[in-house]
Amino acid sequence: MKLDALAAQNAANPRPDFAGERVSVRVNRLRLDAEVGVYDSERGRKQPLEISLEAEVAPEATHPQGALGEAVNYAAMAETVRQIVGAAHHDLLEDLAQTIADTLFADPRVKRLDLTLDKLTALEDAQSVGVSLSRWR
Repeated sequence: MKLDALAAQNAANPRPDFAGERVSVRVNRLRLDAEVGVYDSERGRKQPLEISLEAEVAPEATHPQGALGEAVNYAAMAETVRQIVGAAHHDLLEDLAQTIADTLFADPRVKRLDLTLDKLTALEDAQSVGVSLSRWR
């Protein structure tokens, strides 16, 4: 099929029938400094974290007729994570992950959330240590 014919077919039928669609919004390796840890040496100082997330969202949530302010988008998700991380000291990465997940998953358009938090300097002989959390509806 020539490209002209394919373009004409797509113009006539812009949303062809299909069995399903998955759309994900992602933030990979967001680097933040955070107060996190239970040891005395971790209190009152920040340490580097990398946070990655992937949110499967309802397809219409990423392109609500061009209204960016109504979309689930990576910039807003990253800003939410920045605010949570910077708001307080977090004893455990697990607790921080739960708080981030609770906040992002409060949006009913988020159908699945995969979240990874890594401490980059916790162990001398490891690139990183961390936790992962997955949640779905």
